[in-house]
Amino acid sequence: MKLAVFVVAAVAALPTDPSARGDPAPPAEGEPVSEFRRLTKGPGLDAMPSWSPDGRRIVFHARRPAQKGDALPTRKIWIIDRDGRNERRLSDGAAEEYHPVFSPDGSRIAFVSEANGSRDVWLMDADGKNPLPLTDDPGLEDHPCWSPDGSRLAYVALPKDGGNFDLWIMNADGSGKRKVTFTAANEVFPAWHPQGHRIALASDVNGNFDLYTVSLPDEKLAPLVTGPSNDTRPAWSPDGTKIAFTRWPGEGRSRDATLWIANADGSVPTEIAVAAPAAHPSWASDGRTLAFQRASEGDWNLWSARLPEDVVKEGRLRLARQVRGRRGEDLVKLRRGETIYGAVATARFRLRAPYGLVELPRAALASLQFDDMAKGTAKIVLGNGDTFSGLLLDDDIALDGAGGRQHLRKEKIEAIGFRLDSGDAGDRSGPARLLMRNGDSYSAAPRTRGLRLRVGSQTVELPLADVARVEFAEEGKKSQVITRKGDTLAGTLETPLLEVDLPAGAYLGLYPSYIRSLTLAEGSP
Repeated sequence: MKLAVFVVAAVAALPTDPSARGDPAPPAEGEPVSEFRRLTKGPGLDAMPSWSPDGRRIVFHARRPAQKGDALPTRKIWIIDRDGRNERRLSDGAAEEYHPVFSPDGSRIAFVSEANGSRDVWLMDADGKNPLPLTDDPGLEDHPCWSPDGSRLAYVALPKDGGNFDLWIMNADGSGKRKVTFTAANEVFPAWHPQGHRIALASDVNGNFDLYTVSLPDEKLAPLVTGPSNDTRPAWSPDGTKIAFTRWPGEGRSRDATLWIANADGSVPTEIAVAAPAAHPSWASDGRTLAFQRASEGDWNLWSARLPEDVVKEGRLRLARQVRGRRGEDLVKLRRGETIYGAVATARFRLRAPYGLVELPRAALASLQFDDMAKGTAKIVLGNGDTFSGLLLDDDIALDGAGGRQHLRKEKIEAIGFRLDSGDAGDRSGPARLLMRNGDSYSAAPRTRGLRLRVGSQTVELPLADVARVEFAEEGKKSQVITRKGDTLAGTLETPLLEVDLPAGAYLGLYPSYIRSLTLAEGSP
């Protein structure tokens, strides 16, 4: 069973780091954080933080070293103030009790207990009193999360006779249990969206953990954040516009886990500068602060950090670590260290990507940065977060400044930050999202209206309106299609070319061999 291995690795097997006890470690790569604070300092394991709705307290589970003469230590439910003070234990006894989460009104805590001989979802008052089991099935029930109105709980369950974890929903009193997912994969760590219309979760349907959503009430499964990395433990921001999660490399180990944030549609995944290993993010009600668990000197403790304004501001996450021009002016950073301001007069930028020629209007661009000057390769980010990379074909850039127009050779330029009010062209997004094999990620409007897929001896015609996602094999032929009904078809793709229009106006004819995945929004094309 995959999940048991994952849970142990995620909370116990990660290595330590050299940071001194009680002192914040230096920032890692990624978006910088502030007010980086260690909340617990005891030896052992402190994990799975959950904020109270008023943002004043954090509930978590902990396994502390046994005292002399005591039995082996078990996980128990603890609570602290947001600054780490007034730590106290809420649960007692010999059984394992863990994975606590506050109810939306702060009056109750759902958690997992093994007091009845199996792993079940329980409920108790916020002060630890009146514990009550909600499930009593002979299998395993785990990872409870509340609906926004507090009337229901989602959780995952594994049958006693084996198989895989599936998502379940029940009423907050334990009645009305029903199974929601029926795949052959493990669905774990559900997180209910603040608007109540969908649940995010992690699934290993593709061999590694990716993030998916289950729409309610039709219970359709759709990809959210997918790729070669392992993505798990999703957590929606209070306003529902962002999602935080844990990521580690697909070929790596969970001890390399770091914290990430993306838009609610999964676009623009952005790493947060907290040194690995860090996992299991939880949002405070202010929408700016994350609590999480992190390993240091052999122990797992709780930490908190305040996120940068550009990451959590209202609306879509657009850029990660991008230099921008000040209002009304574009910014050009030269390789010799000089920075000059003005208005970029070059109307369109031509980029030779591995999959074709992309022409983008200046008004759509947020930044341009040269990756390898010797090769002339550059990375362009649009205002909506779309990314393109390849050989920049424009040899010089026209810039109007105080001294008139000047033409700057591209080999002298390190980066261009386009002004914040450069126009609305970069704000638009298409109904489909493409992830290319070179790492580019962008939205588009498909011209192609259907796919031909040979499954065994039959050829299946699939209208693109019925397709939720396509995973393309390395050579672009063998592909896996996930329909909006949740069906999965695997076969040989016979559609030779995928034609799309970019919101910025460019047309692309893409060979499937250049595409890693295609995700379509509901109601497209």
